[in-house]
Amino acid sequence: MTILFFKPTAAKEKIALLFLLKLLILGCLLKSIFFIYNYKISRGWDIHTSADLLGITKWSLLYDALCIAIILLPLFVILFAGGKYLSHKLAQVIIGGMFSVALSVLISLNIIDIFYYRFHLQRADADLLYVLRNPLDARMGTILLGITGLLFVIITVTVVYNHITRIIQSRTPANRFLLTITILVLFLVSFFITGTKKILPTFPLTKLSPVQLPLVQNSFHSFVYSLYRSDETMLPDRIYMSTAQQDSLFSIHKKNDTVSPAKNIVLFIMESVPLDFFDTNSPYKVSMPFLDSIIGKSTFYDNAFSYSYSSNKGITAILSGLPTITDIPLYHSNYTSIPRVSIGSALKKRNYSSAFFIGDNYDDFGFAKCSRWLGIEQYYSMESIPGYRQMEKHSMGLHDEYVLDFMQKKLRGMQQPFFAIQYNVSTHYPNDIPSSFAKTHPALKGTAQMKTMLYYDECIRQFFKTASEQPWYANSVFIFCSDHWAQPHSNNIKIDEVESFRIPLFIYEPGNEVDSVITSPVSQFDIANTILHYGGIRDSILSYGTNLKDTLLLPGRTIFTKTNSAIYQAINEKYVLGFNAMEGKAVYCYAYKKDPEKKINLLLKPINPEIIRITLEMKAFLQTAA
Repeated sequence: MTILFFKPTAAKEKIALLFLLKLLILGCLLKSIFFIYNYKISRGWDIHTSADLLGITKWSLLYDALCIAIILLPLFVILFAGGKYLSHKLAQVIIGGMFSVALSVLISLNIIDIFYYRFHLQRADADLLYVLRNPLDARMGTILLGITGLLFVIITVTVVYNHITRIIQSRTPANRFLLTITILVLFLVSFFITGTKKILPTFPLTKLSPVQLPLVQNSFHSFVYSLYRSDETMLPDRIYMSTAQQDSLFSIHKKNDTVSPAKNIVLFIMESVPLDFFDTNSPYKVSMPFLDSIIGKSTFYDNAFSYSYSSNKGITAILSGLPTITDIPLYHSNYTSIPRVSIGSALKKRNYSSAFFIGDNYDDFGFAKCSRWLGIEQYYSMESIPGYRQMEKHSMGLHDEYVLDFMQKKLRGMQQPFFAIQYNVSTHYPNDIPSSFAKTHPALKGTAQMKTMLYYDECIRQFFKTASEQPWYANSVFIFCSDHWAQPHSNNIKIDEVESFRIPLFIYEPGNEVDSVITSPVSQFDIANTILHYGGIRDSILSYGTNLKDTLLLPGRTIFTKTNSAIYQAINEKYVLGFNAMEGKAVYCYAYKKDPEKKINLLLKPINPEIIRITLEMKAFLQTAA
C-alpha cells in the first residue's frame, strides 16, 4: 500500500499508518480463511500457475487497501483540518464512534461471506437486505447466533474505537504534511487503477477469471457498490444487433400454441431441491415412495434449469417468466412497473381464484410483496394457521405437514377453477426434521438434505391421499419445480457451470396420466407460460419462457442462467457458454457432455458455427433484458 512507504520521525506519527497496516493484515487473514474454506466449491479457484496466485494476491491487496483507506480518508481530513476542536472529548467520541462502526461493518461483512458464499456463490450485495429478514422470535439457534454476532460487533467497535481515539489524540502539527500527501496519493492511485470517476474499484475485475473474482473482492465494497447501483439497470446499454435480428433470435412476445380446458392448477415450489434427488444416476438419489410413483405417471423434464442460485430470483422466474437483472429482488426494485403478465390477474379474467401458501413468517424474503405484485389474491403464511405457536417448527418456519394440511382445507372452499401455490420450507437449510418423523423413521440414511426430502415426500403423500378424495382433484394439474439448485451433501461440495443449475421439474395430471421424459433443455421461465396454458390463455404473453407443452417444437433450444452479477450463461444440449455482460464478450464455452470437467475452453480454439449461434442468442437475451 503506497502510504506505507512513508517513514515518520516520531513514534506518535506511526500510529495511523500502523493502524492501516493492521487492518490490511486482518483483511489478508480473512481472505486466506475464505480461500481455504471455499476451496472445493470453486474448483481450487482455477489457480494453475504462480502467475495466477501473484495476480490474485495483488488485486486482493489493492481491493482491501483501497476500501480501508477510503473509509478512513474523511478521518484524515478531519485530523488535518480539525484544529483545536479535536481536543474536546465529545468530538473524539463522535468521530471515533462513526469510523469504528464503518470499519466494523467492513470486517463483519467479510467474515459473514466466508460462510455465506457457499449459499450465495458471490460476495455480499444488496440482496442480503432482503434475505436475512427472518425475525428472531421463537428461534433459539438464531437468537444465540444473533447474540454472538452482536457481541462480536461490540468488541470490534470497541477495539477499533480505541485505535481511532489514539490516532486523534496523537495528532501533531508535524504529521500534517504526511496526512496531506497520503490523501492525494490515495485519490490518485484509486483514480488511476479504476480508470473511472468512481472512487471505489468497480467490478467486475476483468483482469481475472470469473471464478477468481470473489477471492479478491472485498465484501464491503461489493455490498456498497450494489446499493449504489440499485437504481440503475444492471446491464450496460449495449446494442449488439438490430431489433429485427434480436427478435428473430430471442423474443419475449409469446403465444401459447396450445391451450387446455381450464383446470385447477396447483404449483409446488420445492425449496433448495437439486435434480440429484430424482436422478437415478446420482449417488444422492433419494428413494421417495410417493413422488417416485407419480413421476412414473407424469411428464418429467430431466434437463431443467433454474435461472439463478437464490429463492427470490427463482420465485420471480417461475411466477412471472422474467429474469432478475438487479442485485435486489425484482419486486423490491424500481422496476416493478415494467411490462409483465401478472399471473394472478390474468387468470382472474378467466374466473380463477388464487392463493399462495408458505410456512414462513409473513413476507419473509418479500414473498407477500411478490404475490401482490403478480395479482395473487390470497397470501397465507405461518401466522395464518390456527394454533401455529404450538406446532413444531423448522428453523425457517412451520414444517410442511401443517402447511399442507391447512392448504388442503382452504382449497375445499376456494372457487373453481383455482390457482394455488405452495412454497415448502422443510427442505431449506439447516434441514431440520420433525421429532415425530425422526421417531417413526429411525433408520433414515443419507445426508441431512436427503432426509428432509424423505420427510417432504411423506407430506406430499398425505396431501394427495386427501386431495384425491376431493371433487376438484380429477380436473386438476400439479406442477412440481425447485426454486434453485442446492448442495445435496454439506461435505462434498462442488459448484459446476451446468450441474449447479439443474433442478427437478415435472407435471402430473390425474385425468391424463402419462409416462414421459423430455430431454430438451427447459427453464424456470417456462412455468408461467405453462400455467397460462392450463388456464386457457393463448395470446399476449410477455415472457422469457415458453409453454412446456410446446417444448418438443423447439429442437436445439438454448436457455439462460445467471451465475453472478457479471456472468450469464447460455446452455443448450451440447454447450454451456459464459458471457461477461459488463465487458460484452464471451469468456468460456465448454462441450459439457464430452468434457464434464470443463477443461477445454472452446473459445481458445477455432470457433464453430454452433458456438457463434449460441453467442448471438446470449447477446439477444441480454439486449432484450437491458
